[in-house]
Amino acid sequence: MNNGEYWQKRFELLEQAAHQQGVQCYADIEKQYRQAQKQLEGQIAAWYQRFASNNGVTLAEAKRMLNAKELAELKWDVNQYIQYGQENAINGTWVKQLENASARFHISRLEALKLQTQQSIEVMFGNQLDSIDSTMRNVYKSGYYHTAYEIQKGVGVGWDFSALDDKQISKVINKPWAVDGKNFSERIWGNRQKLVNELNNTLTQNIILGKDPQKAIDEIARKMNTSKTNAGRLVMTEEAFFSSAAQKDCFDELDVEQFEIVATLDSHTSDICRGMDGKHFPMSEWKVGVTAPPFHVHCRSTTVPYFDDEFDAVGERAARDEETGKTYFVPGNMTYKEWKKSFVNGGDKSGLQEASPDDTIKAKEEIKQVAEELKIDNFPDVFKAKGELKNTQALVDYINGLESADANVVALYNSMAKLETIENNGIPFKISHGKNHAVSTSTYTLTGNLADVKLTIPKLQGENLAGQVNTTLHEEMHLMDLYGRKDPSKSGNWFSTSRTALMDVFKSTSDSISDEVADLFAEHKKEYRRVRDEVNAKYQNLISELNNSVMDKTFQGSLADYKKQYNKLVSAMNDERDYMARNIMGGGIGNLEDIYDALSGGVFRDKGTVMYGHGSSYYRSQESRVHETIANYAALSITRPDLIELLKADKPDLVAELDATIVELLKKVGDG
Repeated sequence: MNNGEYWQKRFELLEQAAHQQGVQCYADIEKQYRQAQKQLEGQIAAWYQRFASNNGVTLAEAKRMLNAKELAELKWDVNQYIQYGQENAINGTWVKQLENASARFHISRLEALKLQTQQSIEVMFGNQLDSIDSTMRNVYKSGYYHTAYEIQKGVGVGWDFSALDDKQISKVINKPWAVDGKNFSERIWGNRQKLVNELNNTLTQNIILGKDPQKAIDEIARKMNTSKTNAGRLVMTEEAFFSSAAQKDCFDELDVEQFEIVATLDSHTSDICRGMDGKHFPMSEWKVGVTAPPFHVHCRSTTVPYFDDEFDAVGERAARDEETGKTYFVPGNMTYKEWKKSFVNGGDKSGLQEASPDDTIKAKEEIKQVAEELKIDNFPDVFKAKGELKNTQALVDYINGLESADANVVALYNSMAKLETIENNGIPFKISHGKNHAVSTSTYTLTGNLADVKLTIPKLQGENLAGQVNTTLHEEMHLMDLYGRKDPSKSGNWFSTSRTALMDVFKSTSDSISDEVADLFAEHKKEYRRVRDEVNAKYQNLISELNNSVMDKTFQGSLADYKKQYNKLVSAMNDERDYMARNIMGGGIGNLEDIYDALSGGVFRDKGTVMYGHGSSYYRSQESRVHETIANYAALSITRPDLIELLKADKPDLVAELDATIVELLKKVGDG
């Protein structure tokens, strides 16, 4: 991998992480909109129920003043609202409006409804502002530090880095950056006022026309959806800007002189970003929307350092750091947490080698190489047989289409035919496709020797192959783990569990889950339930239609025909649910969950801490835990290296030993 490719890979991952923060923020805002809409619908329904007749309200009725009891009740509500507003820092203008309303003696029924409606909107937008403000601060702060980490690790030299304080971040966050001269706070309150006006107009118009209350509810739902879409556009655009701003400020801090544009190239990439991809500019020409992202709404482009002379220029500047007078070599395996502790939080550097001003910095050997192309010729013959060739080719094509796959792991799969094969030992081996994916073995009772081996993997089909590919790679890693066992005639003592170092580090690794990983699992669980409910609802409707046809005697067929159709629907429901669940959030999260389940001995799956895992009944032995972990690790190293980064940050020793195991297995076949 050349240096340009290194920067591109690393900073694409940073952009994806920042983008995900924006996605999560928008998901929270969507929830706030749903809650507010539900509240509004209840208020409107109750209002019509209380004051209307025949599902309609006349203008005269709407303008009628509240009676003493109703007014007292409203004032009580308003006073509650005022207190809530003061305690939660809702817009001061709205609090003043409420105070004025509470002091009046003549309030129409329509006005009362408008006050209730606006209060729901004010609270929602107050929460929205808090969510966006918190997210953008995290995007900027995380982006700033991670950019510094990647650069210092990339050039191999680090020095003390000033920690950001709240005042610095607030200054960046509150500064307008777009041509309209508004910051995101001002845009949020502008959107709020627009929505309030539209809802008030809708309520008034519906009452004037004497429309059914459902008409008002439906119209308000449309207005809320439009506002929600605008909020999403705002969140993702602001995320893109503050991610870009963090990189710029860090580049300036580290004396980076030039930057390069890297666009996320896929079917959704805009013509603007395609045209900017690969262009580089001096830092003095950084201008958002012109030479630096975001170039448009929902922009996913990022920037990377650009060096004409490889890493040397940065190395020289790093060695002359005037603030501390010292620089240090940054080990290639240094984690982000370790770097931040040493260079941001002023931690101990006694274990680091100090760099002299005369040292020339060069690209580190630890930087991983670009993965080689996976070739079908490198698979054992059974994978290329007539009935299996198409499936294997689909796997090869999918993997070769990935950009960040771990080179060593891909090399291992490319060496599968070089490993000691089952057939070479006279042991029958076959591949099948079914629901129970596994490497299964049979042994002779008397000798314990292998009698036969079967690999059961998914049939790669459908529009999204992510989940199926993860499962396939997982099982094929099991097969290679088996291939590498010490005694070719026996089924036990697979390669992974024969490595004492791996077994020891696995035993000593805590089953604790970092906050970042826990948040990912929580989001995965939420999304899993959504997908499950969506599929269940779809097929329950079909099952209901089938049952109804039997009840009303329109079903054409016998009882056996009914059972056949019913079972077919249930089977299709289960298959679709499994297919969609494995592809949630890009696929592979279930594999990561299973790694943590293995560390817990299956307790996490039993308790519901993770959605996917083998559980305690399977994970009784240390061997089974290690077998599954190396299989999951290999699959994710190809399909989801971003998840491996999360695991590495949480369990660095375990990841280091898993990497070493892959390298040792490569050496066994002469490719290491």
